[in-house]
Amino acid sequence: MRPEVNAVFFFETEFKHQSEAVVQRHPHYGRFLRLIVGHLVEMTWVTGALGTEGAETIVTVELQQSSAGTRLYLKHAGFPNAAARDRHREAWPLVLDQIGASLKA
Repeated sequence: MRPEVNAVFFFETEFKHQSEAVVQRHPHYGRFLRLIVGHLVEMTWVTGALGTEGAETIVTVELQQSSAGTRLYLKHAGFPNAAARDRHREAWPLVLDQIGASLKA
């Protein structure tokens, strides 16, 4: 990824539910819309059937300095339906917890 406005990105995540035998791969595509170093990242976000269902959504991440470190505010908008929105509403706290844990390690 190049951290430039209009630069495209691609990455995959892997996740295995306890009830599944095989790790599932989830591709993510998008492009950067706005970048303010140390303060804001806004990007499009497209995933497949169990994600945004191919819809181009918008993810905005704001970073604010605090006495305890940095606070992260996340907004994800533009879902094609309530089911896609609800899946992401459930998944983001888990993802953010994993990121937080890896940053502390």
